Amino acid sequence: MSHHAHAKRWFLHARYSGVSRRPAASQGIEPKAMRLPPSPPTSAFPRPRGSDASAEEAAPRVWVVDDSASEARFIKTALGTGFQVETFPDGAAMLERLHSGRAPDVVVLDWEMPGMSGPEVCQFLRSQPEMEVLPVLMLTAHNRPEDLVLGLRAGANDYVAKPFRTEEVRARVNALVRTKRLVDEVRRADREKAEALAQLDALLISSPVGLSLLDRDLRFVRVNARMAMLDGLPLDAYVGRTLGEVLPRMAPRLEPVLRRVLETGEPVEELAFSMKQPGAAPDADAAGSELHLMVGFHPVRTTGGEVVGVGTVVVDVTRHKQAETELRAAAEFRERFLGIVGHDLRNPLNAIRMSASFLIASEQMPAPLMRTAGRIVSSADRMTRMITELLDFTRSRLGGGIPLTPGAMDLGGLVRQVVEELELVHPSRVVKVTSTGTLTGRWDADRLTQVLSNLVSNALQYSPPDSVVEVSLQGGPEQVVARVANPGEPIAPQELGLLFHPFQRAHTGAHVPSGLGLGLFISQQIVRSHRGTLTVESDAARTVFTLMLPRGS
Repeated sequence: MSHHAHAKRWFLHARYSGVSRRPAASQGIEPKAMRLPPSPPTSAFPRPRGSDASAEEAAPRVWVVDDSASEARFIKTALGTGFQVETFPDGAAMLERLHSGRAPDVVVLDWEMPGMSGPEVCQFLRSQPEMEVLPVLMLTAHNRPEDLVLGLRAGANDYVAKPFRTEEVRARVNALVRTKRLVDEVRRADREKAEALAQLDALLISSPVGLSLLDRDLRFVRVNARMAMLDGLPLDAYVGRTLGEVLPRMAPRLEPVLRRVLETGEPVEELAFSMKQPGAAPDADAAGSELHLMVGFHPVRTTGGEVVGVGTVVVDVTRHKQAETELRAAAEFRERFLGIVGHDLRNPLNAIRMSASFLIASEQMPAPLMRTAGRIVSSADRMTRMITELLDFTRSRLGGGIPLTPGAMDLGGLVRQVVEELELVHPSRVVKVTSTGTLTGRWDADRLTQVLSNLVSNALQYSPPDSVVEVSLQGGPEQVVARVANPGEPIAPQELGLLFHPFQRAHTGAHVPSGLGLGLFISQQIVRSHRGTLTVESDAARTVFTLMLPRGS
């Protein structure tokens, strides 16, 4: 027995078996008993426009079901060459073909057919979810309104009364094809939207940060579990409710920011704020029960650029904040400890220096021991400078800057005094001092002595022994500029940016660094306390430190 005959026999048996499939009396159609064949696979449905289908596949597929072969040929001729037309002698053959291949774009059904009538075939198609939107055009000689209503209730989309004109059939099939393709586009867009939302949900669920989306009325659209956990609320407490309803304590602070993002379309990032840990007791220690958050707000735009909502990203930085606090406390303890030790070491160190100086002044010691006592005095002086630097470093880090005692002074005289003292220590070196303009102002003489002594001493140490160190002073209307220049190997560019950092020293082949590396850091802090600047430039010709001091500091 052929497949066609088998399908026809199967449907005729279903018609007269008396087993009801679903009530149809409300539609005026006699209930029929039929077993649904397996649904065709998704790949059997029409491809969207723009796919790589061939021109033949792109042509609309029309199935004509009519027990009259001559009428079927007439309808095929009426449709012309713009369609792929396939004809079937009855509903059973069409349904068997539907089970084994790709679904058509339009089905043209004759009303009167043996076995299953057109309305019965149409009703059967509509019982399957995959066929709910398949356009059906009914051909009928029934012109009574109640008959037409019967066909439409069975699921037909349109009808053509016999005898019909070829132009009318073609026009109505074309209209149904366009409708079908529009529906396919909508369904495809819905599937893509559902896939995108599923991907978004997966990202929201797996994200380690709090994420939420709010619409223009500041109502929550989506929220992930991490956001709910940070707020201490159930996940179902958000969607459809406003920010003020869900988080009344935070809303007064956050709503103006969110509305600004909606109005301007500009994001707001790294907004920090603190709140109580969810579930923390009211009398709990504030430091231990605080939740530190970093929040960012970003506009959500359509493809046309319209802002339709706000996306919120919340990062819990409590652990980082606690670690930062612990590191700061450890650093402060270390710096206070350095200050205490430095301060307490000054008294015994002064006693050592005074004792060594007394032995030198007595002139009763042998020459070798006199040299030893001199080294003790020199070492004690160097240690005193280190301790002074440590104390200044501690003050600058813990006390908000180095304190000053400004007074009227002449920077030119101060520079000459510093140069004379250093020439005594370096008798073979030459320091050239030049000056122009007025060099007076209100500054702390002791602190500037410390700065200039450090700069000139460094210039002498980092320059060749037979070279000249130049100190130039220039008085301007509102400030005085001092430059200390020395020849020698240039300072590497990567070291220039770190030169004024604490415990940093320049490394060149001409000099092995010594000391704590605090001299330039403290010098810059002193200059900043005077509201001035201290900068450095270095090239193959020379290295220049430039000190600029406002007169009215």
